[in-house]
Amino acid sequence: MNYEKIIEEEVNKKLKELRLKNSLELLEKLNIYKELKEALKNMLLKRLNGDKEFYKISIDKKPDAVVAFSGGVDSSTSTIIAKQIFNVKAVSCYSEYIMTEEMKKNVKKLVKKIGVDLEFIDINLKEVYEDTIKGRYHPCGRCHKIVESAVMNYAKENNVEFVIFGDLLAFGYLALYKDNEIFRFNLPSFFALTKNEERTILKNNGIELKMSYGCPLLKAYHKNNRGYKFTIQRILREVRGRVVDEEEGFKNIIDILELL
Repeated sequence: MNYEKIIEEEVNKKLKELRLKNSLELLEKLNIYKELKEALKNMLLKRLNGDKEFYKISIDKKPDAVVAFSGGVDSSTSTIIAKQIFNVKAVSCYSEYIMTEEMKKNVKKLVKKIGVDLEFIDINLKEVYEDTIKGRYHPCGRCHKIVESAVMNYAKENNVEFVIFGDLLAFGYLALYKDNEIFRFNLPSFFALTKNEERTILKNNGIELKMSYGCPLLKAYHKNNRGYKFTIQRILREVRGRVVDEEEGFKNIIDILELL
């Protein structure tokens, strides 16, 4: 009997339960549309009871929401879940430094398959790219802030109350909170999802994504500056947070070291 595996599974189970209960407590304190709150509560309770289709709840009056859509596992899963209870529009931030034309085509196909509208918004990453190539900093943090800001501004300009991100690690009060007049919803962390659980949801909806770790900007950073240590630290953070298992964490590290 593999006691180490049994203990690991039990720890993961308890941790997920704790995070879901935290989300329930958080939800009760928020002043949001009553039917939406009830739907989110029922989703959390179904997930606590082990229902793999916990998200299959619909409501009559759906509020508008924008999903920050990259075409990856996190944002695709977030969109599938969100469309059950929101009128969803996918917003994809475009820059030649983070998205090739082929990637752009794939995003369009994916959104069409999920069944929501899509809009691309241009972002300026020229300075980030130039500084990245020179090795002044790791690009992910600055790029992420620019993308977040662009999506939040889009929501504000279009009077959309909810913005949904695919963050897996924003636990506790950071999973759903009000930023000025907009609710910022880190959906996978709110439902304490792991990457493997997200893939199961995608598969059950006829979607299977296979891609290497990192965008073109990150790969350019590694090619010109090595800097693998900082990316590996980001990967290990997800492994320590138990949203990515050790096997996938190892595979992601191998992906970025292939440039050596």
